[in-house]
This record gives sequence, C-alpha cells and structure tokens, in this order.
Amino acid sequence: MKILSIEPLSGAAGDMILASLIDLGADLQQITAQVQSAGLTGFSLHFQRRLCKHGILCGYLEVITPEFAAEHQPSAHAHDHSHEHSVESATVPGDHELPRHVHCHRGLAEILEMLHRSEISSQAKVWAEKIFRRLAAVEAEIHGVTPEEIHFHEVGAVDSIVDIFGTCIALDLLGVEKIYCPGHKIGHGTVRCAHGLMPVPAPATARLLEGFPVTRLDIESELTTPTGAAVLTTLSSGTLYSGACKILATGYGHGRKEFDSVPNLLRSVLFEVEESADELKSGLVTVLEFETDDQTPESLGSLMEKLLGAGALDVSYSAVQMKKNRPGQHVQILCQEAQQQPLCELVLRESSTLGIRMRQEQRLTLKRRLVEVETPWGKVVCKEVLRPGGLVEYVPEYEAAKALAEAHNLPLRQVMAAVSRWEQRP
Repeated sequence: MKILSIEPLSGAAGDMILASLIDLGADLQQITAQVQSAGLTGFSLHFQRRLCKHGILCGYLEVITPEFAAEHQPSAHAHDHSHEHSVESATVPGDHELPRHVHCHRGLAEILEMLHRSEISSQAKVWAEKIFRRLAAVEAEIHGVTPEEIHFHEVGAVDSIVDIFGTCIALDLLGVEKIYCPGHKIGHGTVRCAHGLMPVPAPATARLLEGFPVTRLDIESELTTPTGAAVLTTLSSGTLYSGACKILATGYGHGRKEFDSVPNLLRSVLFEVEESADELKSGLVTVLEFETDDQTPESLGSLMEKLLGAGALDVSYSAVQMKKNRPGQHVQILCQEAQQQPLCELVLRESSTLGIRMRQEQRLTLKRRLVEVETPWGKVVCKEVLRPGGLVEYVPEYEAAKALAEAHNLPLRQVMAAVSRWEQRP
C-alpha cells in the first residue's frame, strides 16, 4: 500500500499540492488529458523545476489561459535560466473559457456534472466530489444558504478546478491509498477576494481548518488558500502514519510568492507500507455518541450532511426513549482518530447536546476498490468488494448511479440493477 504525507512548510495552495505530485512523478500529459475530458478547454499546464531563492529545487506550476499569458508576457516565467530544470508544458487545444482568477459562478451541480461525464479515473472522481461537496457545505454555512444554492467564485474558476481535479488524478496515478498531513500554516493580514477585503485566513479557509492543528507564522500573506485547505482537510486520514514503511520518493511544490524568512514550499513524501494479502483488514475506528430530545428533523438532517461533509465515515440515528418520557434520537458517528476533534466541535456547535461520549473500537473491513462498470447508458463508478472465498461483489455508488439515471430519465433502481453483480474468482 502506498501512503502520502503532504507537509506544508509555509502554507498550501492547489497549485503547490499539484506541483509537488508532478515533481513526485505523476504524469503531466495524463493529468491534462483527463482534465480535458471534463470539458475544460483552452488552458495549458506549465510545470518546471527550478531553484527557489533559498536554494531548494522545487516544482512550479501555472495554469495558463490565453488572457493570463497575454497579461504576463514576457516576464511571466522570468528567472535565472542557469537554475532551470526539466521544463514541461501540456496544452489543451480549444476555445478559451475563462482567464485565470476571473470570478466565474459555477454551481456545485455544474462542477459535479463535469466530473461525472469525464474520463477521470473512478477513485479520482470520488476524491474530487468529496472536496467540492465539503467546499459547498462550508460556503453555504458562511453565506447562510444551502449547498445547492452556492455558486463558487475563485474556486469555480478554471485554474482552481484544474488544481482540484488534477490533484485527485495525480494521487490516483501515483497509486496513493491514504493521505496524511502533519499540520497547517496560516499567515496574517488581509486578502482581496470576490467578497472584497477579508482577514487572513479567508473565511472559507478558517472554517475548513476548524479543529485541525494550525501554526500561525509571522508572514503577512495568505499562506493556505481555500483550495489547499479543502484538499488537505477532506482527504487526510490523520496527522502522521507511525508504522513501519519505506520512503519511495519526495516532491516539492513552490508557491507563487517568495518569502525571506522561510521557503514558500510544500513537500509530498510517498511511502510504501507492507500489506496483508487477506480479504479482511483490521484497524481502529473512533466512535462518537450522544442523544438529543429537542431537535427538529430538519436540523438533524442538516447535521448529518455537515458531519459527512467534514469527513465522518458514517452517521446513523436511532429512536430512543429518554428521561421524562421524551422520545429522542441516539446519534452515532464513526470517524478516523484525526477527525475526532473537528467533528466533536461541529456537533457541539450544531446540536443541542451538552456532551459527547468517545471511544475507540477495533473493526474488520473487507478489501475494496473503486472501478467503473459499463452499462447500456454509460459508465458507473462502483465498489469492487472482495468477500471471503473469492467472491467479488460490485456495488454501485449512489451519486454516480443517480447522475446517470437523471441524465437518461431512467429509474434509479434500473441503473443500480444493471451494475450490481457477483463474480467468483479462483
């Protein structure tokens, strides 16, 4: 099994994360081709390795659109050519859509439709959808609307979509199964965004980082962007993998700014961990529980959406009879240990409970992976589950099946039945 530790030295942005993965060995051409399949055209990815001002060889990435290139010629990539290494560029032909940093207004549904109709790999699709759903949930909280009503500004622009789609594609190309992040860095001052002048960290970044370990550096700049925070907090399984493993490679991604006090870079370290060939995998899971007897069904439904958007593995409600003969709800949340603190804070903010019970439990899980299954109407992402005795079950992913059913005006049950099947392996 391959795991990845993404380690921000001075912060994290989408282009820095993707640059570090390309520096690790993710293929630039394959990333570009898969992003192109989502319908994004008229951009190019310009990647180069060069020395930063602190003398470290780093990967630099730009998402170039025609307007951006015109505005920045001839100095867009001006630097000491004696320090340049391995300059690569991958261009997608086609009509230009949007210049970099134009505040377009793409909704969540539009971005997910682009994702599902693309040729992006199954696992990358699942990761990207989780990131955008988490972003939508956070933006909805900030603006007091539902996630479906949110229209992304900066994160809806071409370069940010490419950063998120590209990062998920790169992770899958590298064979990464788990991601860790030891901590996050923020600066101070103000940043100008679509909503005007805002304090650093920006509102979305601050909300995304709630409950996660953060170090505030004495640098007057936005160090962690909403895109960087969304990718790391959504995909991270914890702060540190502590078992025996082998380092396979390291990659460095540099930001657009240079700082005097510290290199503006992010490091990705790829590890390999020995894995058992058994169908069953054992591990620890954190269980959070509480009861409530004075919340409306609407508020509980909203709480479940927010918990799942914040990284909970599962959330369930069951009816209970509480003191003073009141009917209530028992709430159980399963999560990784790293998510315990932010999820507890979310519960205590969003629910009426005054406390939460916490414990760790052993659990056994079946090996599974995400694959795409062909149907008469197109491909559907599903889980390929390895059950004892060589039995393999294919279980459709609900959101992918729903999207295909709606696109062809079919009953959801028909699409799911076309995907579900069993196989016997020797």
